[in-house]
Amino acid sequence: MSDASSLNGKKIVIGVTGSIAAYKAADLIRRLKDYGAEVRVMMTTGAAEFITPLTLQTLSGHPVAMTLLDADEESAMGHIALARWADWILIAPATADCLSRLVSGRADDILAAVCLATEAPIAVAPAMNNKMWSNAATQSNLALLKQRGVSVIGPASGDQACGEQGEGRLLE
Repeated sequence: MSDASSLNGKKIVIGVTGSIAAYKAADLIRRLKDYGAEVRVMMTTGAAEFITPLTLQTLSGHPVAMTLLDADEESAMGHIALARWADWILIAPATADCLSRLVSGRADDILAAVCLATEAPIAVAPAMNNKMWSNAATQSNLALLKQRGVSVIGPASGDQACGEQGEGRLLE
């Protein structure tokens, strides 16, 4: 996804999880649209604690998928439709919990279900405390996701919202 010209006309689903870095999804959506991508957003309930669905809906131009069993969407199997629509799925930020859920193949929220049902390439951009990032469980989950073909973008190193410093920041 690094070549901006390759984004023109691409259908990208952004997954936003519950991290302080969720606010950066707004800029990511704007930039992707600037490069000609069509963007749809799905977010976990934890993500909505950090950034509002209305913000992401306004920037993407589409309703934000938040629940797996949305009565308005599930008549059309909304999670399956979103999984089929995507050319790419990017989860940014991807929390340690999100990575673990993807590894286990869970499908009990919109983000996990769409990822399980898609044939589109998936990329994750981790964002978490440096201790969580370096934890053996997180590193094992990342290795397994990579074996399954999931791309990992980042993380960066630097100051963290928790006051610590180290690897785990969402890549800019």
